[in-house]
Amino acid sequence: MGDWHRVLSGAAKVINQGASLQSKAATIRSTETLLHMSDMLRNAEQLSKSIINSHQVPHYDDSTLPTQIQTLPPPQPQPQPQPQPQPTPTIPNKPPLSVNSVPSSQISRVFNFASLAVGLAGGTLKEKYTRSTSSSPLPTYSASINDENGDRLASALCRMRGAALKLGQMLSIQEESLLPPPLAKALAKVRAGADAMPPDQLERQLTAQLGENYMDKFSIFDEVPLAAASIGQVHRGRLKSCGSDVAVKVQYPGVAKSIHIDLSNLQMLVTYSGMMPKGLFIDEIIRVGRDELVNECDYELELESQERMSNLVKSDKELAEGKFVVPKAFAEHSGKEVLTSSFAFGNTIEKSANLSQSERNKIARGILRLTILELFDWQFMQTDPNWGNFLYDSNTGVTTLLDFGAARHFDDEFVDGYFNIVWAAANNDPKFLMEESIRMKFLTGEENSEMLHAHEMAGLILGEPFLTDEKYDFKTKRITQRIAEHAAIFTKHRKVPPPQEVYTLHRKLAGAFLLCIKLEAVISCRDILEEVFEKRKTKLRK
Repeated sequence: MGDWHRVLSGAAKVINQGASLQSKAATIRSTETLLHMSDMLRNAEQLSKSIINSHQVPHYDDSTLPTQIQTLPPPQPQPQPQPQPQPTPTIPNKPPLSVNSVPSSQISRVFNFASLAVGLAGGTLKEKYTRSTSSSPLPTYSASINDENGDRLASALCRMRGAALKLGQMLSIQEESLLPPPLAKALAKVRAGADAMPPDQLERQLTAQLGENYMDKFSIFDEVPLAAASIGQVHRGRLKSCGSDVAVKVQYPGVAKSIHIDLSNLQMLVTYSGMMPKGLFIDEIIRVGRDELVNECDYELELESQERMSNLVKSDKELAEGKFVVPKAFAEHSGKEVLTSSFAFGNTIEKSANLSQSERNKIARGILRLTILELFDWQFMQTDPNWGNFLYDSNTGVTTLLDFGAARHFDDEFVDGYFNIVWAAANNDPKFLMEESIRMKFLTGEENSEMLHAHEMAGLILGEPFLTDEKYDFKTKRITQRIAEHAAIFTKHRKVPPPQEVYTLHRKLAGAFLLCIKLEAVISCRDILEEVFEKRKTKLRK
C-alpha cells in the first residue's frame, strides 16, 4: 500500500502548496497545482491495477494525511458591526438554503479545486476496484464517472459558486441522454442552485456597493435569501423612498475576478478526469462560458439589458395583451454588483401544471413567441431558460420575465443563416437545410453518413411545430427526446464544433420547448414564424 500512501501524501502537499500561495502569484501557481493533480488522476488507473491485482481495497483514511491539512484554519472574517434588527416580510414556503462562505480569494479557490481533485482521484480508485470485483454488467463510461464522484463534483461547485457553478449549470442544460447517468444526476443538483453566503459576507457586499448606510434605503430588508444561484443571491426588501417591494440581487464576492482561473482549473479537471464526452467540445463551451460570465457579472450592463427587454416586450401587442412583463429596475439603488428591481409575484412555470389547459396554452405560446421574436426580429435574446426565470401569477394572469445577465445580441449574418435553416425545416426541405448547415459551418460536408443523417433528422424534428397551421401537442410528440436521440450521435462523429452563437441559442430553444412540454401545451405555432418571415422580407426590401 506504499504507492497509495504516496499518492495521498503527494496530494496533500499540492493542497498545502495551493493554500500557501502569495496572491500575486496565484494565477500562475494555481495552474501548476492543478497540473500536479491532473497527473495524479491520470496515474490513478495504473495504481488501481496494482491494488486490484493484490485484491486489497485502499482504505481512504483522512488520518494518514499530513496534519497541516486537518488543522488548516479557515479564513476568519473581520469583526463587523451588527446591523440593527429590521422587520422582515413573511415569505411563505421559503425553501431552506445551505449557508457557506464564498471562497473569494484566488488562494482559497485553488485550495478548493485541489481538494476536489484529491476526492475525484480517490473515488476513481474505489470505483476501479468495485468494477473489477463485480459480476454485474460494467458501465461503458470511465471509472471516474460514478455516484460518489458526482456528489463530490456537485457539492464542490455549489460551494464554490461563480464560474465553476455556472459552467456546471451550462453543462446541465445538455439533454440527459447525452451524459452518463451519474454525471446527469450530479449536474441536476448543480442546476437546482447554490449555497447562500453568510450574513457577514452579505453585509460587506451591500456596504461596498450601496454605502455604509445602505439600510437607510430600505424600510424592510430580509437577510435570508429567497434564492441562491451561480453568480449571486436574491433578497426581498421594501424601498423607503417609494414604498415599492423589491428584489435585491447581490453578487457573491470575488466571483468576477476568479472567472478565468476558475474555468481554466475546472477545464483541466474535467478533461483529465475523463468526465465529459469528447463530442461536447468542452473547450468551446468554456470559451463561450467565459465571455458570457464576464457580462453576467456586470450588473450595470444587466440593468441596461433589462430596460431594453422591457421596452421590446411592451412593443409587441400579443405579449402585452398576454400580460408578459419585465420588472422595473431601480438604478439609484443598484451598482456593479447589486441590482434592485421591482418584486415579482407568482410561482415558477413548472408549478403551473395544475392550471387550466387554456391558461397553460397562453403561457406556452407567449414563451414560444417571445423566443422567436428575440432571435429573428429583435436579434436580442435572454439566453438563460432556467424555469425560475419565468414567474406566473394565477391571480392576475401576469407572466414575469427575469434575469437578463445572459442577454446577448445576434448579428445579421448569423440570424439570416439560422432563419433559413429553421424555415427549411418548417417547410420540410431537407436539401436546403443541409446546404445552409454546411454554409454556416455546422458541418464540413465530409462527415460520415450516420452523422449527416442525424443532423438532418434533428433539424427536421426542430421544425415540426411549425409545419402546419394545426395545433401542436408538445407532450405527446416527444420532440426533445427525439432530437436527443440523434444528437447523441453528434458526440461521437461531429468533426467541428458548431458556431459559437449556438451554445447559448440552443440552450434557450431547448428550454422553450421543454417549458411547452412541461405545460402540456397544445398550440398553433406556424403563424408566429410566418409573421417573422413577412417582417424579414419587408426588412430586406428596405
